[in-house]
Amino acid sequence: MEWELKPFGKKSSVSGNPFNDGDTVHCFLTQDREGFLSRQDLLGDGLDQLPQETRIIGRWTRTYKSEPDVRQENLNYQKTLEELFFSFFEATEAAGSEESDALKQIVSLMLERKRILRRASASAADKSLRYLHVKSKMEFEVPNRDITPTVIMRVQENVNALIR
Repeated sequence: MEWELKPFGKKSSVSGNPFNDGDTVHCFLTQDREGFLSRQDLLGDGLDQLPQETRIIGRWTRTYKSEPDVRQENLNYQKTLEELFFSFFEATEAAGSEESDALKQIVSLMLERKRILRRASASAADKSLRYLHVKSKMEFEVPNRDITPTVIMRVQENVNALIR
């Protein structure tokens, strides 16, 4: 799996139109036919701007600011990570693939570290972990894959780069 790492764009990934302060930017974690993962930043809903064969793995929104302060940036990061996590359970296309299972597990571990999720229990066969979203009290079942520390560090760095 390949990743395209880039900071949040200052213009639309498709049209090239610049974002203005206060614009709602829709971000999509996408995968093309070759398995290449990338983030697309678009104004408006943006779905009609993406190529038809593009598979959407996750999505979130953010408000564009030309120079955000660090504290607000950290809060936006947590909100974005939380929205990405929720989108994994809404997206039917990405469900069940090995890549999306690994992403779900890594993002849930990141949210557990931020105390946004709390581990509720493991299944009897330990093939999945149950997490409780602290604010909403919703439970989520996350696949429990055998992921090495090297994979965790690599994927966490890539996820951080994609959503920051």
